[in-house]
Amino acid sequence: MKNLTILVLFLISLPTFAAKYGADKIKKFKWKDLEVVWIEDERFPTYVMSVYFADGALSDADNEKGVTNAMFGMLNAGTRRYSQKDISDNLEFYGASYSGNVTHEYSTYSVSGLIKDSVPTMKKICHLFQDATFPKKEIKKEVKRSLDSFRNLVDSHGSLASMAFRQISLEGSPYAYPTGGKMKDVRRLNQKALRKKLAYFNTQVKKRIYIAGPKEVLNLEKVITEDCKWSGQGQVVRKTDYKPVSNDSAKAKITLVTVPKANQAQVRVGRFLNKGEYENRELLSFASEFLGGGFTSKLMRELRVKRGLTYTVSAFAAGQRGYGRAGISTFTKNQTVEELLEVTKATIDQIVAGTYPPHELARSRGSLSGSYPFRFEVTGAYLSQLLFLDHLEASYDELYEFQKRVAAIDAATVNKSVKDIFGWGKQSIVIIGSPALAKGLRAKFGKIRVVSYKNFL
Repeated sequence: MKNLTILVLFLISLPTFAAKYGADKIKKFKWKDLEVVWIEDERFPTYVMSVYFADGALSDADNEKGVTNAMFGMLNAGTRRYSQKDISDNLEFYGASYSGNVTHEYSTYSVSGLIKDSVPTMKKICHLFQDATFPKKEIKKEVKRSLDSFRNLVDSHGSLASMAFRQISLEGSPYAYPTGGKMKDVRRLNQKALRKKLAYFNTQVKKRIYIAGPKEVLNLEKVITEDCKWSGQGQVVRKTDYKPVSNDSAKAKITLVTVPKANQAQVRVGRFLNKGEYENRELLSFASEFLGGGFTSKLMRELRVKRGLTYTVSAFAAGQRGYGRAGISTFTKNQTVEELLEVTKATIDQIVAGTYPPHELARSRGSLSGSYPFRFEVTGAYLSQLLFLDHLEASYDELYEFQKRVAAIDAATVNKSVKDIFGWGKQSIVIIGSPALAKGLRAKFGKIRVVSYKNFL
């Protein structure tokens, strides 16, 4: 019955998705020499705009880590004409939402609201980009807030695990260091560095505008080109060359990150993906879905349903332009860490060997294909996907051919992908938990690395 429901959802959602977001709805043109991608959407009197900057945290010097992230986050801290309160009150009056996002490779700044208020809202946003002063008193507040957030991670083991896992699994690559920096970097934040970084993104970094909304949104051309003073002349595009990270190992590398008084263990398993390992995005999505993509996934059935070792587990494998990541995320009681790792390995080995009922793979295929169009129910999500595909220099056809490509993937290909991406000997295993776990882990798995959680803050 469930498979029938998934099929019905797929048959209904696919044409709806194509009608709403077909290629005919996407327009590409230029405002002067600035590239623009517009999704014509007349359904609601609202708009979404995202500005793509072709550089990110990798632009930060060694003594200025986290500055790009702080700059985009503090744009509304104050200008020569307006205080932070004035800016917030004004944008709140228009009901606008606005935020920046920084990755290692690129950054975005997104704004949304009512179409009738788009011009005054964007004029204010442009004013921030052109006149932000990053007042010292606001920097001081931001430093305190950020440091408090780091200190609170000792009580948020899930977030701490994700932070430590990224740094450990990406060791040896340019992408391991957090985009927001660490505590030592936050303490170094200053006006000069923030202003310099803003000037760099305004004048030197390549930009592209993504908009979704009715035709009236095109009235923003003058605001963007004259108030923001952005053009296509800034041509810095972040490209990174690095020595491939070796994942060859006889057995997985285990790191215990100790946290005082931890009454359970957060577990992360995964690795860095080099170029050539993450480009088949449909295959990675399918393999991840089958391994740990939902309640009917292999890991969920083995770890939770059959053995009660955890409440939830998930798996992912994906790439950006210059690198990729794969990971499994879960947690368990201190007493069952070793068993959870053993069952996880056995489940991966079972998939690699192909010793599972065919209907399990068919169920995951149907679930992935049927749920895919619903990822774009919110127009902003679809806009973000277009932005990401352009960042990858990939075709928009991926959006419309996803289900077809997933349907063409056979079991042998999925099995091989799980072996190549999640093969146990290649993995970095990160456990966030009590120091007392070290003895049992060594007895069961041999050599492990033990470090304090403070190393990652």
